[in-house]
Amino acid sequence: MKKNYKQLVLAAVIAASLSSGVAAYDSVAQALENANWSTVAAEVNTNGLQGNVDANAEKIAKVEGMSVSEEASFTPTAVPPQYVTSMTEESVRPYVGRKVTSISLDNIPQKDRARVMSLLKTKVGDEVSFNKLALDVAALGNLGVFAEVNPMFRIVPEGVQLSFELVANPVVRGVVVEGNTIYPQEQLLGYLDVPIGEVLNTVTVGQRIQGVDAALNRDGYMLAHVAGVEMSPEGVLHIYVLEGIVEDIEVQGNTKTKSRVITREMLQGIGKPLNKFLVRRSLQRVYNLGFFSDVNMRILPGKDENHVILAIDVIEQKTGVITVGAGYSESNGFSGIFEVGENNLRGTGDKVNLHWEFGGKASGPNYSVSYTRPWIDSKATSLSGTFFHRTAQYTDYNEKGESYSTYEKKSQGVSATLGRQTGLFTRDYLTAEVRDDKWLVPGDGGDPGNYSGAIYNQGPFAPGGVWADYRSNNFGTTNSLTFQRVFDSRDNVYEPTAGHRYFTSLQWAGHGLGGDFDFYKISAEARTYKNLGHNHVLAFRLGAGYINGTAGYSQLFAVGGSNTLRGYEDNQFRGKKFYNGTVEYRVPLFKKVTGVAFVDVGDAWDAPEVPWYQGKKRFNLGFGPGLRIQTPIGPVRLDYGFGRDGGKFTFAFGGQF
Repeated sequence: MKKNYKQLVLAAVIAASLSSGVAAYDSVAQALENANWSTVAAEVNTNGLQGNVDANAEKIAKVEGMSVSEEASFTPTAVPPQYVTSMTEESVRPYVGRKVTSISLDNIPQKDRARVMSLLKTKVGDEVSFNKLALDVAALGNLGVFAEVNPMFRIVPEGVQLSFELVANPVVRGVVVEGNTIYPQEQLLGYLDVPIGEVLNTVTVGQRIQGVDAALNRDGYMLAHVAGVEMSPEGVLHIYVLEGIVEDIEVQGNTKTKSRVITREMLQGIGKPLNKFLVRRSLQRVYNLGFFSDVNMRILPGKDENHVILAIDVIEQKTGVITVGAGYSESNGFSGIFEVGENNLRGTGDKVNLHWEFGGKASGPNYSVSYTRPWIDSKATSLSGTFFHRTAQYTDYNEKGESYSTYEKKSQGVSATLGRQTGLFTRDYLTAEVRDDKWLVPGDGGDPGNYSGAIYNQGPFAPGGVWADYRSNNFGTTNSLTFQRVFDSRDNVYEPTAGHRYFTSLQWAGHGLGGDFDFYKISAEARTYKNLGHNHVLAFRLGAGYINGTAGYSQLFAVGGSNTLRGYEDNQFRGKKFYNGTVEYRVPLFKKVTGVAFVDVGDAWDAPEVPWYQGKKRFNLGFGPGLRIQTPIGPVRLDYGFGRDGGKFTFAFGGQF
């Protein structure tokens, strides 16, 4: 609990004043020069306190639109009178109604007496009034220079002579701040600006202490405050700061997840002052692990008044995935799917997933295996690996969205990704990948709607024909290294309501790495979220990319479908260049159901190695309504988009963005 430091400084100053005697006239005179003569509280700024604020706290605050370690000012609350007086209503009663014949001020230099006299409500010739005298005592005491203000009376034939006995505060011989680690000591002393060799002004010091408290609160140190002020007999002013040090972090409610998996996400360090920005972001990081349905924090008392314990309360949720399904369609026949995964393997935070599809008209099974270890060292370095093998039927579209051909493609490969936390919100990734894409002849041997089998060596596909090199230019092995940088300050990665996500990627394929293709692929995307209140969210996304060199069909940018441009076929537009943008308004309708209204724009163009695709850059617009439904197997997206050629319904798993 924060102490009333004003009461502490009052007691300390009075004791020091009585023990040190009356201050010299010149010291009092200098103190009166610096006194606050206005009855209105002066504005106090916190500009001078911008030092050792935790760098992460400062970054978080700026992302949240807060001003940390920046210029700020406030009007302090009135500093209560910090003096004592022997005057009571009973002591004044014998003199009430008598005429004041003279007024004198003790311990006030001659040159300042007129100015001090102007503060008094009681004038020569007035009758003694307790209410007026109370205002006079307050006016003199609120100058901050005097520890005692006592009105004295001497009866004379004409009335009474009024004098004010004033005991000045002690002269400050030095200032020491104890318990402070947040701001540099010299900076803090400079901000307090207590004049050495002058009479202490308790009003000014009180306002400056309020400024220190305001700066601590501004910078997120919610428990830090000036807890006490003391004047030693030697005239040294001691100012005591309690910072609210985190003694320990305790995790409660986790039965599966190991406590270290949670505490390693904490930006708030043990042995450091509690900072609300660090704590809030830490809780977001823990929630974004996806292991818990709820995350909360409690502050418990520590070993003394300057220490606290953070108790992190979590409610675990299921992190395993088991999916078994089957289906039938005339185009693909019977097919099945089996998937098993664990996003929190043995409570360590490791992720493993096995996905297997079988059946259908494709000539082989589809499967992928992946494993991710999010922390391989103490610096949040991650390592993941993936092996995939997919054989599936694909449909290609021309620039008009018309189905041009259906065929089978076999893709297989392996990748390894090393990730590293390079900033509070920034993470870098380096991925090495080898993949091979093969064009397969369907089992039916080809048909007029298929550039395969019986017709593959005829017409434009015949040797020397204009499309003869299509397969060799678009299918083969790609060896690449990809560098990615992700800035992510979203409050909730699953349902963001605030923050930003910026993504840049550079892929280097071939050019000394081997394979059948040599190209550079650059892409970038920006997402931002605006909370409009009442859980209404406005989400924005903008992306663009460019490929330099010869890239296979699978490596071209693709736009169209539920993830990029609703109201159009999946991957309808392909090319070496692309752009896309989305504005989406999200509003909760019922429990676990959110309604959306969206507008998508985008295009991909420039595919010289795909001769049947003659697309040119154009503006494609899609818009419509949608629903987001939280189900036991994850979020489901239902959208109906209106595009250039009419409407199209899309169904997909996972959040939009």
